[in-house]
Amino acid sequence: MELQRLGVKLFVENPSSLEIRSFIPIFHSWIQRQAIEGHLLIDIHDYSHVYRGPGILLVAHEGNFSMDRAEDRLGLFYCQKQPSKGSLRNHIQTIFRTALQACRLLEEESELEGIRFKTDEVLVVANDRLFAPNTPETFQQLQPVFREFFEQLFDGNEFTLNHRTDPKERFSVTVQSPHSMDTQTLLERAQRA
Repeated sequence: MELQRLGVKLFVENPSSLEIRSFIPIFHSWIQRQAIEGHLLIDIHDYSHVYRGPGILLVAHEGNFSMDRAEDRLGLFYCQKQPSKGSLRNHIQTIFRTALQACRLLEEESELEGIRFKTDEVLVVANDRLFAPNTPETFQQLQPVFREFFEQLFDGNEFTLNHRTDPKERFSVTVQSPHSMDTQTLLERAQRA
């Protein structure tokens, strides 16, 4: 399947203590020091006024990062915009590695008072209705690639893939595992998965 525009969302553990606008100066500092490897960080947009919206958006040439509040769940959402070389599995690996790198940077920010991201649940979204319509057939095509990647990412630990079937929504899969680990461990696994 020729699918390029994929995204991943990692959810914040305790979002109630965070003010969404506190990410603006942090993202500005990322732009100043070009903090994300392989990305030209360009601009920030404040959508904090949009109910269940994209929150604070950090625009890069290669993809967008946002502290997203869709479904009333705060999390870091990364969606790659530029095509990548290699297989779909390699593309998924690159997206996860980038998202986890951003999560690690946020966890290291002292201004965010110990923010942590859950690793026992992630959301994978295809931002391309032409190549990935939200159908059972799309899930059937992508499921083997997802399984192979997550088996390595979760180091053989048990996990489930749940296709969200609402035809009005983009194709998305929730990946859940009863095992949680820190983002650094998951990042290390994503780099070699």
